[in-house]
Amino acid sequence: MSAPQRFARVDWPVFLLALVLCGVGLLNVYSGTRVFSSSGIPLFYRQLVWILLGAGFFFFFSFLGPGVIEEMAWRIFIAVVALLLVVLLVGKVRGGAQRWLSLGFFNFQPSELAKIALVLVLGSFFSEMYNYGGIGLRDLMPAVAITLVPFLLVAMQPDLGTAGIFLLVLAAMMVIVCVRGKVFLLAGVMGAAAVPGLWFLMKDYQKQRVLTFLDPGRDPLGAGYHVIQSKIAVGSGGFLGKGYLHGTQGSLRFLPEQHTDFAFAVFSEEWGFVGSVVLLLLFLALVSRMAYLASRSQDRFASFACGGIASYFLAHILINIAMVCGLFPVVGIPLPFVSYGGSSMLTNMMALGILANLSRTRFTFPPAETRPLSV
Repeated sequence: MSAPQRFARVDWPVFLLALVLCGVGLLNVYSGTRVFSSSGIPLFYRQLVWILLGAGFFFFFSFLGPGVIEEMAWRIFIAVVALLLVVLLVGKVRGGAQRWLSLGFFNFQPSELAKIALVLVLGSFFSEMYNYGGIGLRDLMPAVAITLVPFLLVAMQPDLGTAGIFLLVLAAMMVIVCVRGKVFLLAGVMGAAAVPGLWFLMKDYQKQRVLTFLDPGRDPLGAGYHVIQSKIAVGSGGFLGKGYLHGTQGSLRFLPEQHTDFAFAVFSEEWGFVGSVVLLLLFLALVSRMAYLASRSQDRFASFACGGIASYFLAHILINIAMVCGLFPVVGIPLPFVSYGGSSMLTNMMALGILANLSRTRFTFPPAETRPLSV
């Protein structure tokens, strides 16, 4: 396929929606960090660099030849697992967590890349196991074992928020590949039975986050401070917001992590309910487009992987916004394209590039109206 043909078949709606969200995030990063931008390179310019590099990642993965991503799925997964092991051995410690590999100019977080690697390897596995009668428990167990590898390695960093994303991706892909209903019921019972054990494995600060979620007022100047300030920021925005650069919770530094995990609180304070609804509609359009592409793919691996990528983005969006609004414990999940962060931005754009690449399989055969899907 020639370069013009590849450009013509790029899924421009996905790319343009991502660029719009990046623009929103860039403005939000400037608003949230302008009070401490005098130290070093302003985070605004760093985020701009991540966006430009991310766009390069998008086109690189989008232009890979047919079948390359599926062939590389297991190798990528093994390489990422190796990186997670390296993190546990020599990773950079910050805030009590060992999650980053220092590359000198950039602290890379391999757990972000692990989410996409898991989607690809599960897509490859389920495309081999798929049958029209539904996937049973025996065929599902290897997928559970695969998921537990990055889950345990990331939980040991510790980063239970990111580790939980792996389980949500697995659950979403179980729906996509039609796992039998009885297996879902059994998995639910086993998950509920594991909750007490998980509680005893959690560190003290993680238990505090859960207890604070249930009662934010029990420690308003400690564990509950983030959520209380975040809810004040969201609520003070009102219907139309205070106006761009006129937010006070972020600029006066009452709101912690205002450019990363709590970026949505800064946005809501300045743009209000109306602006928040517009932002949510942009996310809805992006995820809907991903789900559409997954449904139109004429290949099992492409369909499953695209569906997994859509579920990855949906999980991040829902958990981050619920966390900011006090409807979910604080777990450190970034809002795609809006939260500041190089690892997150590059991973998200890479995921969209992979989705754009795989979704080209919808051009492989005649339109779906004239032939049945292969899944």
